[in-house]
Amino acid sequence: MKLSISQNVHLVEPGDFEPTDHWYPRVLNSNIHPLVAYFLNLSHDQMTERYQRLNPMADKEALMKILKYQPTYFRWAGTDLMHVTNHEGNRKLTVIETNSCPSGQKSMPLLDLNVEQGGYKRLIEKTFKPMVEQHPEKGALAVIYDKNPMENIGYAATIADVFGENVFLAKFDKTDQNPPVKFEEGKMFVKNEKEKWEEVRAAFRYVTQEPWNRLPKNSRTLLLNPIEACLSGGRNKEVASGAYDVFNEEFKDKGISIFTPKTFTKVPFEELRKYYDILGGSMVIKVPDSNAGQGVYTIVNEEELDFALSQISKDDLYLVQQLIHSNYLEGLDTSKAWYHVGTIPDSKGRSYAFDLRLMMHATDEGIRPLAVYSRRSGFPLNEPLPEGKNSWEVYGTNLSIKGEDGWTYADERLMLFDIRNFGLLGLGVDELIKGFVQSAMAVYAIDQNAIRTFGEKKANV
Repeated sequence: MKLSISQNVHLVEPGDFEPTDHWYPRVLNSNIHPLVAYFLNLSHDQMTERYQRLNPMADKEALMKILKYQPTYFRWAGTDLMHVTNHEGNRKLTVIETNSCPSGQKSMPLLDLNVEQGGYKRLIEKTFKPMVEQHPEKGALAVIYDKNPMENIGYAATIADVFGENVFLAKFDKTDQNPPVKFEEGKMFVKNEKEKWEEVRAAFRYVTQEPWNRLPKNSRTLLLNPIEACLSGGRNKEVASGAYDVFNEEFKDKGISIFTPKTFTKVPFEELRKYYDILGGSMVIKVPDSNAGQGVYTIVNEEELDFALSQISKDDLYLVQQLIHSNYLEGLDTSKAWYHVGTIPDSKGRSYAFDLRLMMHATDEGIRPLAVYSRRSGFPLNEPLPEGKNSWEVYGTNLSIKGEDGWTYADERLMLFDIRNFGLLGLGVDELIKGFVQSAMAVYAIDQNAIRTFGEKKANV
């Protein structure tokens, strides 16, 4: 990134991509685990065949329809899953949430050592470029973002290389009173080096903090992803939950479903205590449109419930979910309780909760996996919680930390899918296939919800 041309705008040129700037240092020196590389190269036919072998009631045609699906709005997604088991040892991957601007490239070892831009290049070449080539608008190319500069500068440099032209990289914060980005009649403009507004034909978008405050529906400038994907469940957990319910009803006779923790939506503040009792003295409260681990409260006792209620608004409606536990707790219904499988115990016998972030994208062959990594919690599942620690340290896996100076990341809890780390997770190819199918179903469900809400019209075209 060579040139700062105006407030919060840089000009990124072909040849600017520097690998050391776009991956965590330990990722640069890691080698992808062979099983993970094998999974990423599996065909849809192989995945469908294997998934049906693992789930004999699953309908192969329905599975293939989902994997080969071409989303209208939601063409780049990241799903957070957790590896869970029940008292019978029935292991599953459960969908925790789906994100419309997912991070993950900086945590993903190279699939091919000869392609130094890795997954950045696969996403831009196989998803963004075909969309831009079919888009009739005129103007420049841009990347707009409000966090995660490590990846967004990488995307801008990759777009510059793939298209052979300069790319505007513009920070578009929700609190900026004089932002360098604006929309007029659905067309996006960015401030250039002369402080003039330059029109943009297509933009890669990583605007995650209440993006509906700044991005218009039915944008004439092509956006990956458009705001419709966020509003339909890509950035609202409650809307997503409704989309999953519709999906499960549609496919119930096909032997496939999106598996999530038991979920209640639109819960008023004054009823939260009631759900604490209904769920057996534990639960998760989520602010529906929060992200990056903000606005999520794990609750295992009255003190944590009191604290959560002191932090949230009395006027909002909340999403309440069953907590996935560390192990079986007295009083829980064994037929409905799920527990973390956790990491392989370390030399001290400690096992940690972890999630999987599975990033996928729409290609000409359908939905494909793009990047995958895990994050583990800070405190082990199988040790008693010391005085003064809260349950989030046992169950919370998000690495994002919001400080006074912006966002930082607790990357010491990052679990790479490399030769050194992957074995610690106790996962195999079958779990990765099951997780990918769950993720593809979630993307299908949210995109179908966007079509029901905003129409069949191709986004941005």
